[in-house]
Amino acid sequence: MAVCPGNNATTQPIWPVGGGEVGAIIRSWTGRETVLGAASTWPERLRSTLQVVLASPTPLVVLWGERGLLLYNDAYAVIAGAKHPGILGASVFDAWPEIVDFHQEMMTSVLAGASLSYRDLPLVLHRHGVAEDVWLNVDYSPIVDDRGAVLGILAVVIETTVLVQARRERDTAEQALRRREREMAQVQKIGKVGGLQVDLVGGFRNTRSPEYLLVHGLPPDAVHESHEDWVRRIHPQERAMVESHFRETVAGTERDYQAEYRIIRPSDGAVRWISAIAQIERDETTGAALRLIGAHLDITERKETEAQLRLLMQELAHRVKNTLAMIQAIASQTLRGATSLEAANETFSARMSALARAHDLLVSGQRAHAGVADIATSIIGIQGDPARFAIGGPEVVLGPRAALALTLVLHELATNAVKYGSLSNQTGQVSLSWRIDEIDGAPQFRLRWQESGGPPVATPSRRGFGSRLIERTFPSVSGRAESAYLPTGLVFTLDAPLEALKDGDGEEPDQG
Repeated sequence: MAVCPGNNATTQPIWPVGGGEVGAIIRSWTGRETVLGAASTWPERLRSTLQVVLASPTPLVVLWGERGLLLYNDAYAVIAGAKHPGILGASVFDAWPEIVDFHQEMMTSVLAGASLSYRDLPLVLHRHGVAEDVWLNVDYSPIVDDRGAVLGILAVVIETTVLVQARRERDTAEQALRRREREMAQVQKIGKVGGLQVDLVGGFRNTRSPEYLLVHGLPPDAVHESHEDWVRRIHPQERAMVESHFRETVAGTERDYQAEYRIIRPSDGAVRWISAIAQIERDETTGAALRLIGAHLDITERKETEAQLRLLMQELAHRVKNTLAMIQAIASQTLRGATSLEAANETFSARMSALARAHDLLVSGQRAHAGVADIATSIIGIQGDPARFAIGGPEVVLGPRAALALTLVLHELATNAVKYGSLSNQTGQVSLSWRIDEIDGAPQFRLRWQESGGPPVATPSRRGFGSRLIERTFPSVSGRAESAYLPTGLVFTLDAPLEALKDGDGEEPDQG
């Protein structure tokens, strides 16, 4: 405390000069507040350094001596929080016991003459009575005397907690965004969807997403392909129409663009169907197109399914038409040859059952076809003891029309054999065989039904239903159906081009 000469009045200390709140606190000290004693007795190097610290707007700290007595400015007091002003003049170890290990290691290094620097140093401080995550930028430098001896440490302390947390939030948001982008890219890849942008100001400048390049079979360097490259990729049959529609939409006032067309993929030459959906951004004043943002979807599977459904519907319509015509023919022929309504009803019902079984065979097979062996087995299974049949022949698959006709023919033969032929007694047999011969370079299907062991047979006065059905189902100069009534039993033979049997569409059954 200084005393003015010639005056008994006590004057207030004038050091440190300024220094804000912390400066006023130090000027008010009596010397008992810190082991350093009265400020007037402090070492000159400490006083000069602290004067600079107190005048700085940057958070600065002096750690004096081996115990690191804390002397700092107002800017650091903000960082100290509720610990200020209690820690002013105290040892750094007592002031910050929660990080004593860090301070011991740091002071050992700096008091030995080293300088240390930390960026975004993570610490857990109790500056408000509870644990708190804090990040600091700290630079430590030794304070030396004229002979180079280290007297203390000067620390520049900048809190970066807000910046670190903001950066972490930004990084978390960016990671979430990248994750969503990856998920979206995966969804686009799975869904065969590709994104695109077209800058429409002064031309067409394209930007394609990786998924777009994958859908279109393009290399990575095609991300900015030209408009002409896109046009050349469109299928020739649709190229002019698609480009014309695109240009007219851009030149008009529409904001929605949509098109479906085929492309020829450069990577493998495959023809793929593309659905293009986009929005056009326009100048609010002039309406001029500025940018197009959209997506391309690979809809090839959908288009193929639609085409398959159309074929199935056409085939179903054809099947129904043929079946109805065949039913009409069966009804007409049954009624024409019946001796009574009861007999007609019995015969017609039996023939309808055979037709239904034939349809069951077709539905259970692939692509509405049936094998000759399956047809024969289905007929024999309902007409008698399988042991009385001898069946043999190569694997032959018939088309739907031929399968229906052959089922009805074999049903007629078996029914007649049970009523009048070799199956009408206990000893008769039926041999059913078929083979493929070659006539004039074309395969010919030949089937033989031969009865034996039955009662004597006689030639009927009119042609049977089976013969007429075969002739109407397979009209061909190379095809014929004959029945021979031999003393030993009926022999029925069918010759028809194999191609006709496989196609099986022939003409409509005669309803007369």
